[in-house]
Amino acid sequence: MHRHHLYHILRKALVPTALVLVAAAAQAQDTPNGVLSIENEFIRIRVTRGPVEMGRFAVDTTGGDPSRSADDKKILIYGSRAPWTSYTTILLDDKHYLFGGRTLRRAGIHSPVGDIVEPPHIQDDRILATVSIGDLRVTQELSFARSPTTRVEDAARIVYQVTNEGDAPHSIGLRIMLDTMLGANDGAPLRAGHQAIAAAAELAGNEIPDYWQAFDSLAEPAVISQGTLRAPELSAPNRLQMVDWGTLADAPWDFPFPAGADFTRRGEEAQDTAVALYWDPAPLAPGESRTFATLYGVGGVTLSPAELSLGLTAPAEVDYQYDEDRPFSVVAYVENTGGFAARGTALKLGLSEGLMLAEGRPTLPLGLLEPGRTRQATWRVLPTGKVTGNLQLVATVTSDNLEPNRVTREIIVNSPPQLSISVSAPDRLLVTPENRHAPNPFLVQAAVANRGGQTGRNLLATLTLPEGLELTAGLPATQVASRLDPGESLSFAWRVRALGLPTGRLPLSVEAIAAGAKPERVRRVVSVPRLTPEFRVYPADQTVPLTTDYQPTLLPIAVKLVPARDFVGARLSLTYDPTVLEPLYISRGQAFVEAGRLLSPWSAGRQRLGRIADIGGERADAPALNLPEVTLFTVVFMVKQPGEAVISLEPTSLLSSYAEEVDCRTVPGRVIVEPTEEIR
Repeated sequence: MHRHHLYHILRKALVPTALVLVAAAAQAQDTPNGVLSIENEFIRIRVTRGPVEMGRFAVDTTGGDPSRSADDKKILIYGSRAPWTSYTTILLDDKHYLFGGRTLRRAGIHSPVGDIVEPPHIQDDRILATVSIGDLRVTQELSFARSPTTRVEDAARIVYQVTNEGDAPHSIGLRIMLDTMLGANDGAPLRAGHQAIAAAAELAGNEIPDYWQAFDSLAEPAVISQGTLRAPELSAPNRLQMVDWGTLADAPWDFPFPAGADFTRRGEEAQDTAVALYWDPAPLAPGESRTFATLYGVGGVTLSPAELSLGLTAPAEVDYQYDEDRPFSVVAYVENTGGFAARGTALKLGLSEGLMLAEGRPTLPLGLLEPGRTRQATWRVLPTGKVTGNLQLVATVTSDNLEPNRVTREIIVNSPPQLSISVSAPDRLLVTPENRHAPNPFLVQAAVANRGGQTGRNLLATLTLPEGLELTAGLPATQVASRLDPGESLSFAWRVRALGLPTGRLPLSVEAIAAGAKPERVRRVVSVPRLTPEFRVYPADQTVPLTTDYQPTLLPIAVKLVPARDFVGARLSLTYDPTVLEPLYISRGQAFVEAGRLLSPWSAGRQRLGRIADIGGERADAPALNLPEVTLFTVVFMVKQPGEAVISLEPTSLLSSYAEEVDCRTVPGRVIVEPTEEIR
């Protein structure tokens, strides 16, 4: 073993108290029983099985950055054999617990732990482990993720899901402490935004950058590491602390922060950086879950070694959003690797068409840069949408006395979701012999496709109908899909009914909206022919068997208005064959009933042989009706003898809400009464 690594292990394991010898003896008896690991061509993730220090993890490179061999098989998070120096704290109602198994070493010693529910196990290229802490169920998930600056899976995704399985709310916080290391270098500065952090520092709120990086040299870097804090599907912490490992090892949660102290390990002499990500306490209701997620792995920096060595980093891929400005960070590093100071040093950022500065100036003066010193500059850049695809960022460094240098970095700007809609619906409705529209209801279908370069999230497809058309019960006017990937198409359908008023060319439209996309709308016209109102007898044609005298045959005949559009009243007469039928009574239909209330005026008509005159009424104190059909009244006849009877209607008036009489037609009914065998 390398002497540096041996010294590192021995020094970290020591607890600076009188319990050192006891802890060392116990450690020999409770050594971890193995390590699980998953790896790809870029990184390896290791997790201690436990039960001692169960769930603690480490990350190292396998191939690292494919463009450089210097970072192969290097440490990113300490613990390449049996991880123990990094750990996670759960704060439950202001009391802290360590995730995983107990420890007898310095990092979190004497802190309480929960119960192990599921020890670390591999499932679908993930390492999962679960513990219970009081009412909480906490699952740790470690897997590979694409780094925003490299677009390959060279980052470890570190996720904790906390679920409240109790009956009462709890206050929940979480801290992830990472014992960062760059190969053999345990004290390299951490670089966040425009700051090179070489002493203890805390960032909070808007000060927290999208990502932070660490490297030892721009001219010949061994390892470039990166922690990603803000990205889709990540949860940015409330606070970020960069401090020596010993301080974080001894304090599972808050402590008097040693602002400005160097990275010398507390109580020792070695440089040893560590990072803590805090999600401050917040209420968690019964049954509720909360996810905490971050990335850590290989950093993506484009390098150009020279006397003024340059490095340029930015996301490898960004999305242009039609409805939202989303600036991203571009960071340039310059290191003076020459033999004397560079005077009048300045950094300039050049942008391809399709990119613009969100704030600030393209040229930033750095002044005097001493040999061996590294400076950095940060810009916020915004895609304009004018040009998308492969674009370029160019950083140039100049000075009064050293040769200039430049570096170019490619960036992909994805075009926003581009929605297209095709709508199908009948061009024209028909009129059936029964004086109804057909098909009615009819189907409206929409296919929404994404022709853009990025996923459309929270897709809403909305059908808007004019007066005269309505949705049937069932699917809502607005239908939702969580995502629409590039090249994908989704179908939506609605059932629509024509009311019959108004009629003519009725326009309907479908609008599609997704996050980041320009809304799209397609209009279709459905021609709805006018229906002439008809008074109709129901059933229109029927055969009735005549029974014996002691079993009279009763025949209900309904009179309906088809359609009932803007209907407020009607009166009509009914004629029949008195040799075959005899009316017994007349009951009003739904046209003259409102919410169980009988409307007035109403008349059951005046009867004389073969005719009932002036049946009907008005909806004087109720709203007008708009229905495909409505029953005006029902006449119950008694069948007298065999024969054929025609029931005819003679309209007196049909009123609309405009106090106008409406033209209408009548459709008679026919009844055939047949004798039974008994009567024959």
